[in-house]
Amino acid sequence: MSKKNRRYGRSEREQNARAQAGSEQPAEDALESGRGPVPERGPVPERPAPKSFNAPLWAGIIVVIAVLAVLGFNMFGSKAQLTVDALEKPVVAALDGGSEVYPANSKFSFTENAKFGYLPAPTLSELGDGTIVAANPKSAPKAMGLEDDLSSLDRDSFLDQDIKPPRKNTAPGEPITWDQMVDEMSGATVLMPLIESPEVAAPALKKIAEADIADSTIVRTDDAEVAKAASDAEVAVMFTGDPTATSKQSLSEAGYTMMAVDAADASTWTGSDLDIWVTGVKDEKQLKKLAEAGIFGALSTNPYSIQPSEVKSN
Repeated sequence: MSKKNRRYGRSEREQNARAQAGSEQPAEDALESGRGPVPERGPVPERPAPKSFNAPLWAGIIVVIAVLAVLGFNMFGSKAQLTVDALEKPVVAALDGGSEVYPANSKFSFTENAKFGYLPAPTLSELGDGTIVAANPKSAPKAMGLEDDLSSLDRDSFLDQDIKPPRKNTAPGEPITWDQMVDEMSGATVLMPLIESPEVAAPALKKIAEADIADSTIVRTDDAEVAKAASDAEVAVMFTGDPTATSKQSLSEAGYTMMAVDAADASTWTGSDLDIWVTGVKDEKQLKKLAEAGIFGALSTNPYSIQPSEVKSN
């Protein structure tokens, strides 16, 4: 026996026999000894090939997403609302949508007003079913070819009418309700409805409140009850009655913040706490002179004749 075998006390044959016996030890013996059986190893799976990363493609996708996010924010999140305080003097309002140019109080006239920088100034009336509409009760029946007044119409029959144009060879207009007008135009311009009765004022002001455009509306009236209701709703109010039959102080106390006067009498009223609007302006030259004297704006059935149009981009 070699020195190596003598050192460990067993021959190579004995070592091999013991090793073989140990490999055949049952699982129960292995568990009792505190060691589990060694599981057999299966074949090693092949590592999948790494996916290629197309950097230019992903960069393009990220840019497109960013652009869409910006456009979405600009369209829905940051649209500025035009308010009375933000108006640049002199302001020009189109009475009944500019009834010398367009079918009076028509949807098209108000759209054109806002597009070219004029404030839509409709006359509001009440139909037989209580619907508030943009229509002058004195002139609308004739312009629509009605045999009766506006109270004979309900919402559907009103919207089914055509409004006769003021000029030859031009298309008739499409009527519009106050709710439609607010829904379609709020925020894009300042609306200046003429309201002559409390019955019309209540639903009209309710719609203004629902649309949250109190600071983008000017109510025109000579009715004290309407003026108070509008003032209480924090809407600017313009006095449209006879200025010689009242005073600046009494108007302010009644809730008015503005008043309309004839252009020839403007100098008598400028310099007060009331913002002065003028009627009867002849041309752009006169409007410029009145603006230098301190007027706030002008009311006209043909706004183009007194102020160059300003196309709006939004």
